[in-house]
Amino acid sequence: MNLDPINTRLLLEINTLQTLGAVQSFSNNPPTSSNEFQMMLTQLMEGNQLSPELAKQSEQLFSQGSNVIPFGISTNPVEEFTATSPATSSPGTNNPYADIIKQAADKYQLPEKLIAAVIKQESNFKSNAKSHAGAAGLMQLMPGTAKYLGVSNPMDPKQNIMGGAKYLRNMLNQFGSNEMALAAYNAGPGNVKKYGGIPPFKETQNYVKKVMNYYQQMV
Repeated sequence: MNLDPINTRLLLEINTLQTLGAVQSFSNNPPTSSNEFQMMLTQLMEGNQLSPELAKQSEQLFSQGSNVIPFGISTNPVEEFTATSPATSSPGTNNPYADIIKQAADKYQLPEKLIAAVIKQESNFKSNAKSHAGAAGLMQLMPGTAKYLGVSNPMDPKQNIMGGAKYLRNMLNQFGSNEMALAAYNAGPGNVKKYGGIPPFKETQNYVKKVMNYYQQMV
């Protein structure tokens, strides 16, 4: 039985947080969290719904996700910001959030065009965008990932862009190239490690191509 998109995104997010080291095991035995993940996968494949016990454990994973921040990234929450659309722009980021993108680019040492290209692909610069799976805001952060990144309001443009840029910086630190980082942003770092590069998923491969195309087209 195929997983529905919401359950697929749930498993992907849990797996991503585990790969980042942002969640701990459910007991004193380190391999337990991996076993629990396999149980979740099996149960969802069989019935498309987690048992109450595993559902509670998935919540525990997310609640632990904000406790451990890898890669030496600051644990300070992203700043509060009123959800307004800046009117100014800067070179390479011809969009309404250019000022915030520049701040994020400076803070996390990323090309402004790369952040803007991800936003273009993820939400087309719509700050109130929300997917049926629960991803929210300009850079489409899932709830658990947003919490891990210190984002309290993913619909707030500045919080969302700062959080998404932080995550993108993490992926670049781990994988070294824009293409690999984008693949990890879309499919999760675990899949990039598993396949030793961009995973053989049509969605992810198209995602990387589209974002890089936007990136190269931006002035």
